[in-house]
Amino acid sequence: MKTIKTPLIILIATTIIIASSCKPEKDDPKPNTPTYTVPTTYNFVGADFSSSTKRLSMLAEITTHIRTTHVTTAHGTLDGQKLKDMYANVNSMFTDGSLNTSGLQLKDVTNNTFNAQAEFEANFMDAVPASLTASLNPGVTTASNGVAGKLISGTRYILVDKDGFEYKEFVEKGIMGSVFYYQATKLLNSIGTFDNSAVTSGTTAQERAWDEAFGYFGVPIDFPTNITGLKNWGSYCNSVSIALGGTTSINATIMNAWLKGRAAISNKDAAGRDAARDIVVKTWEKVAAARFITYIKGAKSKVGIEPSTVHHNLSEGVGFIHAFKYNSAKTISDSDIDVLLGYFKTGASVNLYTVTISNLDNAINMVASIFGLDANLL
Repeated sequence: MKTIKTPLIILIATTIIIASSCKPEKDDPKPNTPTYTVPTTYNFVGADFSSSTKRLSMLAEITTHIRTTHVTTAHGTLDGQKLKDMYANVNSMFTDGSLNTSGLQLKDVTNNTFNAQAEFEANFMDAVPASLTASLNPGVTTASNGVAGKLISGTRYILVDKDGFEYKEFVEKGIMGSVFYYQATKLLNSIGTFDNSAVTSGTTAQERAWDEAFGYFGVPIDFPTNITGLKNWGSYCNSVSIALGGTTSINATIMNAWLKGRAAISNKDAAGRDAARDIVVKTWEKVAAARFITYIKGAKSKVGIEPSTVHHNLSEGVGFIHAFKYNSAKTISDSDIDVLLGYFKTGASVNLYTVTISNLDNAINMVASIFGLDANLL
């Protein structure tokens, strides 16, 4: 009996194992896939992105000061030291007193890989004599190739350096890239390295990192239903939303990803977090590419008609090229960025007075190809 019973037991056990292994996959439990609700607004418990939004406000005050020269009547000269102090947040130079006492600044969070800090400060000081020339001759176009000053045409009045680059755009697009875009993508691209277990003041380090990145995007918590008060990147996203997204706007695409990623972090869903992160970063970069194309097309349309509009748009476009550099997970390569900048250069330096229509077309086509965009829709 013993020699018959043992194989029978083995046969029964084997049959059970085989039957179990043949169980339909759809019935398998998935304990590692959490289920949770994603809210419709960025109204998460403990969310705080005030450090980011205060820096957005700092840039706004800096550019407002530079814009005081963008008028046809006489105006005071720019205060270069004031601009430097605002950049480093010293000596209480902001109109909004809460910025002066915030303990925050733009300078110490600027990516300085490309010597941006020194370039911003040099730009502040270089704009001072240019503004003086313009204020002495408020109704005259003083700028020309090699001479800094004011360009006037139509209803646009801008202050440019000797190469025709608008001072305000050098600062605004420069800080949007080297601070806002850099800091946000740095946080997002490394989001998994932040602790997501210990809770301090209601949130984990990972939640706080995601919140700070969101703040740099410059949209309200109920975007895109609410588009009031959009700042910097948020405003640019909204301006190309339909053109990029078709029936599903880019506004909705990126905001849904912001919401999904934050909810995923709170619910320990690393896979969901990373998927949402990838959408945010790629969509943000595509917004920069689309706006580059629109500005270069805008410059082309005014060549020989409105020089101030041409130089404003070219300055914006070149600013977006520089911004591409600050995303470590960028689609565009460093070599492609160098080629793009080359279309705006004479020798080793960018000179917006010598840019050709053919090179503008080359730049548009190159960016459209890299990002899979239809330039005709922009």
